[in-house]
Amino acid sequence: MRKYAAGLAACCLLRCACLMAAEVKGKVIDPSGAAMPGAVVSVVSRTGVQFQTVTAADGSFVLDVPATDGAKLVVTAPGFRTETVSATAAPAVVRLDIAPQVDSVRVAGSALDIPASQQGGSVSLISNRDLRERNEPFAVDLLRYLPGMTFNQAGATGGVTGLFLRGGYSDFTLVEIDGVPVNAFGGSFDFAHIPSEALDHIDVVRGPQSAVYGPYANSGVIDFVTRQPEEEPHLELMAEGGTYQEHRFGITGTAMAEGFGLLASASRLDTNGPVENSDYHNEDVMLHVTRRFGRQRISLGGYFDRSEVGEPGPWGSDPKNTFTGIDTISRSKNNFSDYGAHYEIDWSPRVRQELSGSFFLDNNGYQSPYGFSFNQDLRGQGEARTIVSLSANDTAAFGVNAGREDVKNTYITDASFDAFPLHRNDVAVYAEDRYVAGGRLFLNAGVRLEIIDTPSIPTDGYARPYFPATTIERVNPKVSAAYLLAPETRAHASFGTGIRPPTGFELAFTDNPALRPERTRSIDAGIEQKLFHGMLLLDGTYFYNRYYDLIVTLGGSLTALSHFTSANLANSRAQGAEFSGSLRPARWLFLRASYTLLETRILSLDGAAGQAPLPFTVGQPLTRRPENSGNFVATFSRDRVSADLTGYFRGKTLFEEPSYGASDGLFQDAGFANIGVNLNYRVGRGVTAYANLRNAFNRHYEEIFGFPSPRLNFVAGLKWRL
Repeated sequence: MRKYAAGLAACCLLRCACLMAAEVKGKVIDPSGAAMPGAVVSVVSRTGVQFQTVTAADGSFVLDVPATDGAKLVVTAPGFRTETVSATAAPAVVRLDIAPQVDSVRVAGSALDIPASQQGGSVSLISNRDLRERNEPFAVDLLRYLPGMTFNQAGATGGVTGLFLRGGYSDFTLVEIDGVPVNAFGGSFDFAHIPSEALDHIDVVRGPQSAVYGPYANSGVIDFVTRQPEEEPHLELMAEGGTYQEHRFGITGTAMAEGFGLLASASRLDTNGPVENSDYHNEDVMLHVTRRFGRQRISLGGYFDRSEVGEPGPWGSDPKNTFTGIDTISRSKNNFSDYGAHYEIDWSPRVRQELSGSFFLDNNGYQSPYGFSFNQDLRGQGEARTIVSLSANDTAAFGVNAGREDVKNTYITDASFDAFPLHRNDVAVYAEDRYVAGGRLFLNAGVRLEIIDTPSIPTDGYARPYFPATTIERVNPKVSAAYLLAPETRAHASFGTGIRPPTGFELAFTDNPALRPERTRSIDAGIEQKLFHGMLLLDGTYFYNRYYDLIVTLGGSLTALSHFTSANLANSRAQGAEFSGSLRPARWLFLRASYTLLETRILSLDGAAGQAPLPFTVGQPLTRRPENSGNFVATFSRDRVSADLTGYFRGKTLFEEPSYGASDGLFQDAGFANIGVNLNYRVGRGVTAYANLRNAFNRHYEEIFGFPSPRLNFVAGLKWRL
């Protein structure tokens, strides 16, 4: 009995020792010795990030984290070289040298915590500094400045905004908020309504990622990471006004004590727009609660956004003289919310367990001259993931994911003309491995089995017969590699596949009981080169995307290709190159630019050489994808002043006729360039005054043919941090 008691006491002491926390203090400075506020300080073990914080106004940080053998302290800041030191022997002062990079130790593109600089895929980040200091109201206005991103917005602020990433389709990009998928049933997402005030940073990975994230990641993934509780308690206030009677307000508060963290945020924007019925209103609220105890961490979060926008219609270009006047009736309302919980525990320095659950709801209402219609998307999912450090150079992740998504729409009805919910269940198992060889070769490979179950669908009493339940299984692999050819030269490449299950309308308006998911197969490869002692960073990447099993509606002579009115018969491709460069010659100057060359083609339908989906032809470019596009951002920072000179351009682009679509003809939309100027001045006592001039040259252009974009507009405001 004494031996048992002694053994039990020893186990308890060992357990307590494992949970003991070590306090790590320090300060982050730049090469001149000046304090660096806002730098991200992470404690990273062999299984991933244990804890993160940001430096205070004086550059200081304090971390109270469990002591772990081999843990590293990783410090990152946009425009500075990443610095890695031992967490147990961290210096009192960490100095970051200037460098033309934006890095992070936790970024989209993997189920593991892999720094962006060590991934073989094409990864980009929009930093907290850009979100806070560029003074753009919505995330889409910052995403435009990344390679391969082609946005099309229907006119003024709040207009429907779709993304055609690397020439893919507008429902081919998986969108997440804090890891919670928020795409509509079938993959579409309107980028117009994500306020920048709510976000901490944005992760973007280009190329198919269904091996990691499941459906809808055919062209890439965008993860909007919201603001998290910080060690330094503070309150931020923001107010601005400008052209088109724009008014924007925001408030964010955060604090952390006794292991608990709390952050609350709210913002609102109102603008009247350039013409009648183009007004827009958006308001959002967010709450995050975190708790750390020993090696365990839990976080709870919720986000709600409500918006309303007038839709005046295509009142711009009118090639066929079909314009009858501005639509003064049509309006859209949207209530969007997502909620998530995440728990993780480090069982040992080599094993981590993660559990997460989420819920997403999107209610849309649309008033038109023909009456009112609604659409509701709902998704719930849970995931369990285990991360194991197999060796000092090899880490693996294994997981299972189960979810359900529903859609209900005015026009999806049964034989009694009653709207009913369409839903499907998705269960997936996946594995991913990361191997580092000699500090020069970084390999990442993964595979995911997707089991998609669609329950029976009732007949509509007219064109759609009764559909029995169906189950589809798909395996999606991925592999990527990065190799340091020399200290200043990095080669990178990736291969992956993606799937997109059908939309609610594609299921409801067909007589085909077995529509399959659309598929993507993609490769990319490139070289990254540092020049002039690391001050200049250049990257060139070639990509090739092949799209299979695209769902097409058949008519005319094409009806002979299938027994059904729609089927998975269409094919297309997109290929091109992304070129980017960043220059950081001094602490006060950071220059970034990118250019994308894109070629897209419609390919023949399966079983019909030389025939394409009507009204298109084989060999024709895909619409809404420009052959040439690019952007630049020049950031200046000196003493109390920081400023940005920004610009993006797009070449001629093929578009559908604005009012009646492709069946009424295709037209070339002229290219355009948009230049902006942004200025911040730190008044003192936490107050910053700012001004932002958008479309500074007052250019008249249409991002979507027929829908004029806003002309020159100016906003000014104040930010106050207490």
